[in-house]
Amino acid sequence: MNNYKAVVTYDGTKYHGWAVQKNNETIQQIIQNNLHQIFNKSVTIYGSGRTDAFVHAYNQVFSFKVDTQLKPSSILSSLNKMLPDDIKIKSLKNVDPDFNARFSAKSKEYIYKINLDKDNVFLNNYALLYIKPIDIKKIKECASFFVGVHNFLSFSISDIEDTVRTISTIKVIKKGKLIEIRVVGNGFLRGMVRMLIGAILDYNEDKKTKEDITKLLNNPKKGSSITKVRACGLYLNKVRY
Repeated sequence: MNNYKAVVTYDGTKYHGWAVQKNNETIQQIIQNNLHQIFNKSVTIYGSGRTDAFVHAYNQVFSFKVDTQLKPSSILSSLNKMLPDDIKIKSLKNVDPDFNARFSAKSKEYIYKINLDKDNVFLNNYALLYIKPIDIKKIKECASFFVGVHNFLSFSISDIEDTVRTISTIKVIKKGKLIEIRVVGNGFLRGMVRMLIGAILDYNEDKKTKEDITKLLNNPKKGSSITKVRACGLYLNKVRY
């Protein structure tokens, strides 16, 4: 049985996220369907994590096991010929039998993009349009509150029990009228990045104070931060192993 690691990039605009759903088209389902055609058998792929509907990925990682004599280069070529134009496998290789794209991951980096140009209609599906005054100093200040080990349940809609995560860095980069907020952590809860960005923008608008953020971190309650930005601006950028 061969174990494979693959890196995929995708435009999530038309899809209902990564994970297989009963009545909606997802990235995982499309890739699995095409692998089924290649190998003439069902193949389950395991992603480094789930992305929500309309979220994009530069470097999502998945792994799968299958008994085959096909070379990785042949699988890669066949798969890319079958996939739609908005999904592309960047690499595919054999890895150790114990590698798992989800459980072997050490950290992930997400990017959230904010568009300050109200006249740029071409970014509507790829960045959050934000036309209110923005103070980069305040954005960076609020971002720093989240760095470290915290219980992030207030910034998530997750139902799991362990909601403590470590955020190692949050960088705010302004490029003309586009702002990128890069968040690196050892793991992320459902909706967490979008709610962190929501809180940062609330802070920018004086809707939340440092005391409010501290209270939300110290008194974790599911989804209590409330504000969650649109999914279109979120990208899974890197997964480190």
